[in-house]
Amino acid sequence: MISAISRKWAEWKAGVVHATLNPQGQGAARLHLVPPKFSLFGKPPHMLFINGWHTVPLGPSWAVLLRTFLTELTQRAREDVELQDCEIKAILNAVTEKMARIYPSVSRERFTRDLDEIIAIVIAIARGEQMPAAMKSTMTLADYAPQMTAPHRMDLIVAPMTRNGVWACPLHCRNCYAAGQPAMKNVRELSTFEWKDVIDRCRTIGIPQLSFTGGEPLTRPDIVELVDHARWHVTRLNTSGVNLSPGLANELKAASLDAIQITLYSDRADIHDKLVGKEGAWAKTIEAISHAVRAGLCVSVNTPLTRANADYASMLHVLYSMGITFVSCSGLIWAGAAQANMGNGESLTSDELYAVLQKAMVTATNLGMEVSFTSPGWLNSEHLRKLGLATPICGACLSNMAIAPDGSVVPCQSWLNGQGLGNILNMPWRHIWNSPACKRIRKQAALKPDCPLKEEVVR
Repeated sequence: MISAISRKWAEWKAGVVHATLNPQGQGAARLHLVPPKFSLFGKPPHMLFINGWHTVPLGPSWAVLLRTFLTELTQRAREDVELQDCEIKAILNAVTEKMARIYPSVSRERFTRDLDEIIAIVIAIARGEQMPAAMKSTMTLADYAPQMTAPHRMDLIVAPMTRNGVWACPLHCRNCYAAGQPAMKNVRELSTFEWKDVIDRCRTIGIPQLSFTGGEPLTRPDIVELVDHARWHVTRLNTSGVNLSPGLANELKAASLDAIQITLYSDRADIHDKLVGKEGAWAKTIEAISHAVRAGLCVSVNTPLTRANADYASMLHVLYSMGITFVSCSGLIWAGAAQANMGNGESLTSDELYAVLQKAMVTATNLGMEVSFTSPGWLNSEHLRKLGLATPICGACLSNMAIAPDGSVVPCQSWLNGQGLGNILNMPWRHIWNSPACKRIRKQAALKPDCPLKEEVVR
């Protein structure tokens, strides 16, 4: 009993362990094994994150085995270099030696078999194959919330909408959730050094994934430097693409950016340009998608759906021809300029949104594309089931949070009304995570399939 408690404490103190499997081959898997909150009682699972996207709960014995393996791997392996057979053998010998001390009644052959099974499952998931039924869990995010000490993803809002009273974003998107928000205009921006400090704190806290967003993150001349500093994390960058040159795309790839999400409203230039408020923007965004694909980045395309761009299915054909197989879409967000347009007929109703997605899902299925719908509360579970889409939930103060341009922590990247939860550079994380406001929003997000911002507006 004492040794089990000691091991629990050691795992919790050690925090998140990270390593990359198969770094140069197909199905590279960047793994982050996150321990649950320390407790003397019970056996809550560890959470394994694969490429920052797939989550797999692991029981205590497999968690210990994988943690031991990943620790040995990071100590012995060279970054982004395939291991030689002799090196792999040495790692496996060290793992079985340490596991035998923890579980002396278990054979070394059993440790090897179990580790082989875990790695095979991880690589299969990383390649996009179906998760084995035995690995699936009925545990929901709400069930796991009490075990969490930080969100799984932090969105770093590295660029505001205005600087010194001057509009700083290259576009004027008609339904921008950040437009006019207090946290996004005329704030003191963090320096490169301070953002690196933020990234280091996110690692210490144990947050596996970081997303660089804005505003437009590519307006920062140090964006490649910041992405490079975040190599321990799974990194994503959200952009309009209008500032993405071939050279910058290659630099981001070299800095180990894991994924880039580019927003495109339509396959028609006139519709896209009208919605982003800038003539010629469509051509630049289309070029950006091509630049990102040629650079070898993992590229997805996001589309906020409105009445103006309801012919979403036709755009999927264009994107597929450009090499894009993963897309996401959403309804409008109850924030910023989008909120102001909710009542003027620009937003689709739930029934209209369902009809748009029905057509799009047929197209996506025929093309072999994967679609993600990200807006909680817009479609009911029955509609989502018929469409074959996962039910989106609000992850505010739960699975995801955000850091505003001045370092203030906010519930999510759309919650920018200036009511921050504390500044990450001068407030201990535990005080932010356990604050009454953070706990209230986290409970609300876990229990209700809707956007809390909508309730804030309606209230």
